[in-house]
Amino acid sequence: MTRPPLLLGLDAGGSGTKWVLFRAGQRVADGRTAPLTAALVGTDAGDAALAELKAAVPGRPDAAHAGVPGLSAGTGQAGAVRDALAGALGMNAAHLSLEGDLDLAYRAHLAPGAGVLLYAGTGSIAYHVTRSGEVVRAGGRGYRIGDDGAGFSLGRAALRALTETLDRGQEPDSVLAREVRAISGGTDWDTLRAFTYGQPGASAVARLAPAVSRAAEQGDPVAAHLIEEAAQALAELARRVQEQVGALPVTATGGALRSALMAAALGRALPGVNVQQRDHADAAARYAGAQYGD
Repeated sequence: MTRPPLLLGLDAGGSGTKWVLFRAGQRVADGRTAPLTAALVGTDAGDAALAELKAAVPGRPDAAHAGVPGLSAGTGQAGAVRDALAGALGMNAAHLSLEGDLDLAYRAHLAPGAGVLLYAGTGSIAYHVTRSGEVVRAGGRGYRIGDDGAGFSLGRAALRALTETLDRGQEPDSVLAREVRAISGGTDWDTLRAFTYGQPGASAVARLAPAVSRAAEQGDPVAAHLIEEAAQALAELARRVQEQVGALPVTATGGALRSALMAAALGRALPGVNVQQRDHADAAARYAGAQYGD
């Protein structure tokens, strides 16, 4: 009797890589490993992330599909990422398909032409795929020049608030300071500097976003203001896309919106928005099955 294929779905990102294995329509394993983006493949950090993924995934997938940040399907770079992933997983590269993480997310929530996807995770972007497959987007420019309103932006805003207090010769001792301290290990400058710059990329600072939400829930006025500012920035991204494609409905998703306060603030900033959470790794695994003929 032929055993059903083992299908792997990957939702890679700047804060971590979610993976899930399916067999015969049932989830058999899942997990989260180190951040992985197209830009990291071929670097020491990328090699380490692939090694961690290989160690975490039990068994060799028969087919896989991955959404990877910074990747455009069909390019030379996409081929290099596919070969690296297939090699790490010990699988046939012909049975591994790739697309950008936003294309995967859009597919998980919307049909082409149906609306605007507003994504807020570590970074932020508003994204629309037309019925003919063209992409209209706003944001998604990376943490150095964009990503306003999302996890990195919230974490950076919290750090700015605390370091402004330090600049006045005072020790931060607000609810926000205490929530940040629980993650960073301290709110003195030496500790904050080591936390912020001790590793490359946006993931460390983005880890502070839940601290902002928790502080706001406890009534910290600075944290509450940061949440409102973030929601306004996200709403502006959606409006920029709507200006180009018309007043289509907006579906919002991503880790930054798992906070009830953040979701409520976005609802005030963008009336009618539908905040919706779906597992994009699940969607990837199911797509792998469809491609493989499962």
